[in-house]
Amino acid sequence: MIPVPDLLHPRARLGLDGEALAELLEAAFLAGGSGGPGLDRTLAASHPGGSTWQAEFFRDELFLDDLVEDCCKVVVDGNELPVNRVFLRHTLAQAPCDLETVRFRQEIVRELEDDELRAKTLALYGQLFSMLSLFKAPMRRAKLDVTLFRLEILEVARRAIEFMESEFADSVSGLSRLHEAAREIRASREYSHLEALLDFDNHLARLRFRIRVGADGRVRDLVLEKLAENVRNPFYRGPWTRLWDRLTSLRRGFEFSNRELLNRTVHAVYSGIGDWLKPLLQLLGHLAFYLSAFSFRDRARAMGLEVSLAEVGEDGPLELTDLFNPLLFRQGTPVPCTVATDEAEAIVVVTGPNSGGKTRLLQAIGLAQMLGQAGLYTPAARARLPIVDGLFASSTEGASVDQREGRLGTELIRIRDLFGGIGNRSLVLMDELCSGTNPSEATRIVLMVLELLREVRPVAFITTHFLDFGRRLAEQPPVTGLQFLQVAMNEDESSTYQFVSGVAPTSLAAATARRLGVNREQLSRLLHRDRGST
Repeated sequence: MIPVPDLLHPRARLGLDGEALAELLEAAFLAGGSGGPGLDRTLAASHPGGSTWQAEFFRDELFLDDLVEDCCKVVVDGNELPVNRVFLRHTLAQAPCDLETVRFRQEIVRELEDDELRAKTLALYGQLFSMLSLFKAPMRRAKLDVTLFRLEILEVARRAIEFMESEFADSVSGLSRLHEAAREIRASREYSHLEALLDFDNHLARLRFRIRVGADGRVRDLVLEKLAENVRNPFYRGPWTRLWDRLTSLRRGFEFSNRELLNRTVHAVYSGIGDWLKPLLQLLGHLAFYLSAFSFRDRARAMGLEVSLAEVGEDGPLELTDLFNPLLFRQGTPVPCTVATDEAEAIVVVTGPNSGGKTRLLQAIGLAQMLGQAGLYTPAARARLPIVDGLFASSTEGASVDQREGRLGTELIRIRDLFGGIGNRSLVLMDELCSGTNPSEATRIVLMVLELLREVRPVAFITTHFLDFGRRLAEQPPVTGLQFLQVAMNEDESSTYQFVSGVAPTSLAAATARRLGVNREQLSRLLHRDRGST
């Protein structure tokens, strides 16, 4: 077996169902394509491994689908190529829980910061994507000449292998596996058969003609001066040998066309190299994982925002300088802010008015942790992150048609799920905790949650609009390690989307009502206008 060019793990592995993929590829090769949906599903099911994260605890709250759709792009020669978004979502949501893997991936990102090497990586992605596209092509395309279709797949595979060996020979990060795998492939006997077959197809013979052209531009004479057949090719058979082989076959009752013999030879060569194609196609997802990180970086920089590779450690406080929320790209340029915890195991209570940025802050922290621990760029100019074994996010959920519980009941179920799945090193993000009930009952539940969280000692950020309760917590902390942040406001009582220490003095409900045109005078005018119109 060749070395697997795995770009996600320090110890290389084939993370997909190799047997299922091999069957799909061979079926598409023989049938002339149409492996489409099955191939996509199999490649998407590649399991990164080494993670205890559970996507159902945060995927919807962090809008992971939207993040991948907006920010995970691969552009080759000005054309955006499709990426397997299911694979990217799955890989991002399964952040590794060991520093070795995080640093292995960060080293690849750092090496890809070289523009020339990144251009080569983009070119390789384009070649592998072309090979996958052939396997997924509609069968009607291959019906014109299935032999040429199969030879085209083999030719694209050969070009990709040669490119990997030559262009990544000097790589020092995990990208060096591309060169190593290609070198082993090219040294094999099966690859020599592949080269001989493609050489035979491309170079059967050389012909030299002498042409005489008249004054009217028409050909007067055409003389074949020399014919040199490619006799060194292992597949070459001389004319007398070919005739003898055909007569022998006919005498024995067999009759094969040249096309059938060629197809059988092509299939035999494919059978010898089929196992190589599985790790090569797995590379598509791995390459997209890194290349889309640079697409995200470039988009952020175009908006005047900076990203960074996080300093990830076993413990230590969380620090995010000039943090921004990439989910806000659709609305324009996000406003960056800085947030930090005082210690490694902190519970931060965030207060402030509605539309002040509290929910967006929690999303940004969660995305920074996920991207940073995945080994990619974080949406912050500088990031220090503790490695966590899980991420739990709970936001205020809207009602649904099939919802069995009310708002409070649904939120309490989420709290129950939290304590059923949380570990000793988790990041917890809870937005407007227990906002679905009255303050007196909510405070008792919040106190219980804070006390239980302190037992597992996670990093937690909790927003609340119960300001009186927040002030009481600050004056008489029920547990150690509580920290308080509030939305910083302008003189005109609008949010700066920055966060400073302390508890917000007011929710600014009146100011929000004025901003939205909700006061007695305006509502009365609307009421009387509607009555007058009837």
